[in-house]
Amino acid sequence: MELVLQKGLKHQQDAVNAISEVFTGVEITPPNAFFENPGFSLADPSLIGNIKELQKNLPVEYRSKRRSSEYLNLDIKMETGTGKTYVYTQAIYALHNQYGFNKFIIAVPSLAIKAGTAQFLKDPYVKRHFSDVCNYGTEIELGILEAQTRKKNRRSYFPSAVADFVKGSNMNSKKIYVLLVNMQLLAVRKNGMLSRDDYDYGVEGFYRPLDALRSTRPIVIIDEPHRFDRGQKSFQVITDELKPQSIIRFGATFPEISSGRGRNKVTVKDYENLLYDLNACQSFNQNLIKGVTKEHFEPASKLEEKVKITSMSLETLWQLFTMLLREL
Repeated sequence: MELVLQKGLKHQQDAVNAISEVFTGVEITPPNAFFENPGFSLADPSLIGNIKELQKNLPVEYRSKRRSSEYLNLDIKMETGTGKTYVYTQAIYALHNQYGFNKFIIAVPSLAIKAGTAQFLKDPYVKRHFSDVCNYGTEIELGILEAQTRKKNRRSYFPSAVADFVKGSNMNSKKIYVLLVNMQLLAVRKNGMLSRDDYDYGVEGFYRPLDALRSTRPIVIIDEPHRFDRGQKSFQVITDELKPQSIIRFGATFPEISSGRGRNKVTVKDYENLLYDLNACQSFNQNLIKGVTKEHFEPASKLEEKVKITSMSLETLWQLFTMLLREL
């Protein structure tokens, strides 16, 4: 069975446009080496002005004041089932087409999501859709980082997915280089696959994979950001070791930040430069997701009667759980 993708769905195109418009008028500097992304300054006034303009339609409490000093964080909030994978894939194509960025790392929280994302990005129909139907005229060269096992001869082989990603040249305008990695592989451990520097060979003079990836000045895309809170080790590796120019988080749910204690404790969602908010209510009103129908029973007497649910589909249970989360 082949996928059927539609171009230009408003709820998806608006999210892609928001990301692209962040860089409107921003000075993009050429890369210093063939394996680097172009650069930009976090202090560029156009960058700051564009974000403020894009946030005008958001509730005041969503216009976060937090600003990372080392990278540009952008948040896209989209309800589950509204096409986040499609949106961040198209955003990759758009950022390459308009600004020349061609090195992206996609971080996902689980092997199941990793497999689904890989299948989507490798699908020939998906490639034709973005190249021909959407008129980008280019395609993604996908590398998938997998766990390694030591060979019997004890030789240490530099991760091929990292080497291919780094060696991808920005001189090839028809290629976008994407590395897909699950969060477990990002956690730095002693002699971990990405943190070791004792490989038999390196790439572009780098023998430590994290250093090689950092040299590309990547843009990191995080799927399901509530699994990557700021105290989580994988997130710290992304910020401290990969040092991306930008982190773009796509999710229906975001981490929370708490301050104070006891009655003075305040908990807020960890939004940073939220650009687009497609919440559960909006998604339902636009017929993008299904709702949950409930029926009220009139008691036979004045006493309240109990109603027992004997069965419920997994899909309905997930929808109900999502709605309850929105009410918290």
